[in-house]
Amino acid sequence: MDRERFFRAREKMLSGHERSGIGTLSEKTVHAVLKEYYGGGDESKELSVGDFVADVVCEEGIVEIQTRALYRLERKLKAFLPVCRVTVVHPIEAEKYIITLDPESGELISRRRSPKREKLWHGLAELYGLRSYLTHEGLTVRFPVITVEESRFPPTGKGRRRRATKLDRVPADMTDEIVLKTGADYAALLPEELSESFTSADLAALCRISADTARSCINILAAVGVLEESGRQGRRKLWQKTAEYTNR
Repeated sequence: MDRERFFRAREKMLSGHERSGIGTLSEKTVHAVLKEYYGGGDESKELSVGDFVADVVCEEGIVEIQTRALYRLERKLKAFLPVCRVTVVHPIEAEKYIITLDPESGELISRRRSPKREKLWHGLAELYGLRSYLTHEGLTVRFPVITVEESRFPPTGKGRRRRATKLDRVPADMTDEIVLKTGADYAALLPEELSESFTSADLAALCRISADTARSCINILAAVGVLEESGRQGRRKLWQKTAEYTNR
């Protein structure tokens, strides 16, 4: 992680975009800043590779930034991986601030910290749709951990239809980056406090994530050969590290 480079990318993209309205940008800013951070220079961005357009093509190969719905990259990975290295970038929004703007003047009304925070486990669960590619030697996954500021107009409407208008999310800081390439990288994510055999409920409780997120993460770790089934605890499956990672 290069924090100074992140701030340079942020400054460039915030000053370089033409605003299409109060608080909005012609390209979603999180995606734009990360594309600049990992690519650098317009000559490396949005290049055609076969039947697809890659976010970035550089010395390290192809870089694809996906802020939501990672499963949508499946067709690109199928086409790209046989011919070059690919890095999938998915930001973890560990901290978020909600900025409310006046729709008439654009002036700041309020700024508050959101109670919602993403964890690494949420990013890992997003890889479920790409699990068949995670062991490919040419694939690297990067999770930049960022702080974002989400701008909104105040809620309108009545009752259940009352909704705020979301404008954009601007990355304010990058505090960490998790890189996953080998089975050992995935194995290192498991908390040391886990028992030798554990259920998805155990992982959910320890990591303070939902049961669905825990199950998806376990399926990912099984797909890359880190975990295997070890029996049952009532109706729940038990899991343990495979022999290759037991003593690591």
